[in-house]
Amino acid sequence: MRNRVRKMFLGGNTGYGFFSFYEQLISGENVRTYILKGGPGTGKSNFMRQIAQQMAARAYAVEEFYCSSDSFSLDGVQFPSLGVALVDGTAPHMLDPKHPGAIESVVELSTYWDEAPLKEKRQEIRKAVFRKGFFFRRAYGYLRLAKQIADEQMAYIQELGVLDLVGLNGVAVKLILELLPEGITTGRSVRERHLFACAITPQGMVNHLPSLVAGLHKRVWVSGPLGAVSSIIVDALRQAAQQRGYDVEVYHNPLDPKRVDHVIIPQLGIAVCNASEPYELALGNGDRIVNTADYLDFSQLEPFSEEFSHLQAAFQEAMSAAIGLIQRAKEEHAYLESLYTPHMDFERLEQRRARVLAEILELARAK
Repeated sequence: MRNRVRKMFLGGNTGYGFFSFYEQLISGENVRTYILKGGPGTGKSNFMRQIAQQMAARAYAVEEFYCSSDSFSLDGVQFPSLGVALVDGTAPHMLDPKHPGAIESVVELSTYWDEAPLKEKRQEIRKAVFRKGFFFRRAYGYLRLAKQIADEQMAYIQELGVLDLVGLNGVAVKLILELLPEGITTGRSVRERHLFACAITPQGMVNHLPSLVAGLHKRVWVSGPLGAVSSIIVDALRQAAQQRGYDVEVYHNPLDPKRVDHVIIPQLGIAVCNASEPYELALGNGDRIVNTADYLDFSQLEPFSEEFSHLQAAFQEAMSAAIGLIQRAKEEHAYLESLYTPHMDFERLEQRRARVLAEILELARAK
């Protein structure tokens, strides 16, 4: 789809710490990937944003990858029709080229800073870097706790017989038969992209799912009181699509990245999405809703309602504490940016950005 911007995350702050899918952008599938290296405040996000805006103005489809440590900042952009990407290659993702020169090019932004005054600020920089890391480590402790509490809630559901798993699997089978024609080819290598539609950020839970499902032919929303239950149906559709030879985009849960929240099948224009918290229903014409509450018997939980309520409250408290600490880490990052930015030669950096844009446009003309 030309002249369309899709927004997503390549990495996230999760119950396992920082979880990254950044390697996908240097997998060798692209014609050209630019890996940007440089410290905070050196203009990496703005470098990518300006090029993305220029390409969107020329009616090229754009994928924007946002930063889970600051949801207003970009960690990467990609132009799928050209096979061209730009990505931040600094901590915590730390990307190095796999095919240097042939496919990946490193854009070293440290070339455009004045190092002498930065050396004079080394103690301030060291302290801010430590504080930022300290806050992230504490935040990840709370996110681990939140995941453990969510797992405990699911244990109540499973062990007390609250969930009608047979009925739920029956719904998944009906959806598979309805949505997925038999395989498109045999012996075909299926492409699988792994991403996040939502992330835990200093701004709270930020969700870009609407930009991903806009304009799709058919959308199924799996709603209900427990997201982990909705994910059972979504993951069944993912597995069936892969078995039948379809490429899939797999969007993972922001707290537990081992759980699948959404699957998009581009060849069919189909999305099957978890519409439970933290997501919301965004209904359009022809959309279908599956309500997992029909397969949950919460009366089985009544003898344990007080314990279950405590778990829910503890989960919210852990999530709130984690987001507060991520906000404090963001404040330290902003301080680091204030130390670096005055010593950048942005005029020379703009010249480099213009050269990169010219290279991308040359690749576009050659297509």
